[in-house]
Amino acid sequence: MSPRWQPSAEFSVLKQRAALLAKTRAFFAEREVLEVQTPLLATAGNPDPHIDSLTVDLSAGGFGVDRGWLNTSPEFCMKRLLAAGSGDIYQLCPAFRAGESGRWHNPEFVLLEWYRLGFGMQQLMAEVAALVTDLAGQLLTSSQITWAQSWSDNGLVADDAADLTQRLIAAKVDVPPNLSLAALQDLAFSLLIQPSLGQQGLCFVYHYPAEQASLARLDPQNPKVAERFELFWQGVELANGFVELADADEQAGRFAADNQQRRIEAKPEIPVDELLLAALAEGLPACAGVAVGFDRLAALLLDQQRLDAVMSFSASRS
Repeated sequence: MSPRWQPSAEFSVLKQRAALLAKTRAFFAEREVLEVQTPLLATAGNPDPHIDSLTVDLSAGGFGVDRGWLNTSPEFCMKRLLAAGSGDIYQLCPAFRAGESGRWHNPEFVLLEWYRLGFGMQQLMAEVAALVTDLAGQLLTSSQITWAQSWSDNGLVADDAADLTQRLIAAKVDVPPNLSLAALQDLAFSLLIQPSLGQQGLCFVYHYPAEQASLARLDPQNPKVAERFELFWQGVELANGFVELADADEQAGRFAADNQQRRIEAKPEIPVDELLLAALAEGLPACAGVAVGFDRLAALLLDQQRLDAVMSFSASRS
């Protein structure tokens, strides 16, 4: 049996994908947002315990370290550009995450990420909706609910770890041991809540708990929640956005907490990105940013049922 050397996607779909890329660039050009390109390979990675990175042996190179990390997002380098005075920026680039394979996952995928100076969460959600509507070529309804409301709407109690574990087991989910409450919530959300989101149009879920702030600023009016949102459409997660945390000391503390959780879960620690922390210490302008899974968005826009249907070559054919 000969190897599957042919493309994963039909050429008709790849042409439509190319048109979506062109429309995306036109969307940002009209708004005078600068397209940038940052390195895919870095000497530090993202310690987020929910994300597993792919690494590269650099011992024979001139990097000064023996191991490098393929970016899980261009976020860290883009924030360094912002701190250096770039103004509004966006990027379309490959990103890499280990252990991600399936209908809506591939170890290598394309992220559309952008940052807007002076934007709040509502402004950025509106711009995300405007982009998706523009690419769809038709008006899409858009709704917003808080993270807490999404749980109550599904009859779930977010802080009851025992109940969440039992509900996941009842749904035939293999729950890993030693999960933090935040990790358990993330698992329960993705499997028990997410499938119902965005079935009638775009659905933004916002005000995630402070424990799941990631790189988002805590809400000044209610520090129990973060100024973070995610976009769901047809049960698929498409975007993750923040009003960006600009405090270098707080970010360093979050990185340390992430690595502590990685130790608890027997995952390798990730070297802290000192260059990002130095940029934050110098001064990140007030801004909000968002990352959109472009392959997922393209698949939904083009009525495809799998990620590999809009990729020239998926991982199994690369």
